[in-house]
Amino acid sequence: MQCIVLHLVGGYQIYSQPLFAVAERWISNKHPNSEFVNKEHRIKLPLLPHFKLNLLRLCFRTAYVASTTVLAILFPYFNQVLGVLGALNFWPLAIYFPVEMYLAQNKIRAWTGTWTVLQAFKIFCLLCTMLALVGSARGTHKQQVKLGITDLQLSAFVD
Repeated sequence: MQCIVLHLVGGYQIYSQPLFAVAERWISNKHPNSEFVNKEHRIKLPLLPHFKLNLLRLCFRTAYVASTTVLAILFPYFNQVLGVLGALNFWPLAIYFPVEMYLAQNKIRAWTGTWTVLQAFKIFCLLCTMLALVGSARGTHKQQVKLGITDLQLSAFVD
C-alpha cells in the first residue's frame, strides 16, 4: 500500500493539474459569488513567505486524491499496471521530446559532439525503457497468475 501512495502523491502533482484546472474553472463559473469557491485566504507560517489558500482547491484536490487512492488500493495489481504505463510514457516524455527540443532550440547540427552524445543518451534510455516495459509486463502477468485471473476473465473487458 505504501508504494501505491508514493506513486500517487508524486504523479498527482504533475499529471492531474490539467484536470484540476478544468474542474476548478467549471465550478468557479457555476458559482461566481461563492466565497468558498473564489476567495483566496493568505496564510503566513513562521519562517515561510505568505501563501494563498483556496478552500475549494484544498477540498476538491484532497477528495479527488483520496478517492482515487482508495480505488487504486482496491485494484488488485495496480503497481504492476502503473509500472507498464510508466515504462510506456518515460522515454517519449522525459527523454525524446526534451532532447529534440534542446537540439532544435540550440540549432545543434548533426554529427557534432553534442548531437552524438545526446543521440547515444536517447538510445541508451530507450533500451532501458524497453527493459522496464518487459519487466513491468512480466510483473503484471505474474500478478494475474497469482490472483488466478485468466485470459477468459480479462477478455470480457476487451470485447
